[in-house]
Amino acid sequence: MIVRRIVANIIDLIVLIASIAIGVYLGAQVMDMFDEPFALLTISMVCIIILVPIGIQSLFWLDSTTIGKMMVFIKVVNQETGADLDYFQMLVRDISKVLSMNLTTLPVFVGKAAVHDVILNSKVIIKPKRAKDGSSQ
Repeated sequence: MIVRRIVANIIDLIVLIASIAIGVYLGAQVMDMFDEPFALLTISMVCIIILVPIGIQSLFWLDSTTIGKMMVFIKVVNQETGADLDYFQMLVRDISKVLSMNLTTLPVFVGKAAVHDVILNSKVIIKPKRAKDGSSQ
């Protein structure tokens, strides 16, 4: 499980860097398209650079997972009830990881819960396999 979480974090970090690069490119395109004051263009570019990564990852938050977690077949659930986390709890997890430069995930390397897991009372589990009839086992 530790290896899966580490691989998922590496994939999520690569996706974050790539999506920020896309946001920077789109922000540069905005600067070329409009002849507005510098402050307005700067604010627009910052908004684009922030919203592109959130937009890409938010597609997966609805399933209580991220791109990296989906690729290694793990997901996030509430520690007490076992229910999937909602969209805003996944948003808090992602923002806390980004703002801390992924330092909150360091306890995972020694088999402990990450800081954002403790804050949101969540845990990462292996996705249950689906039976051929479509139900979970």
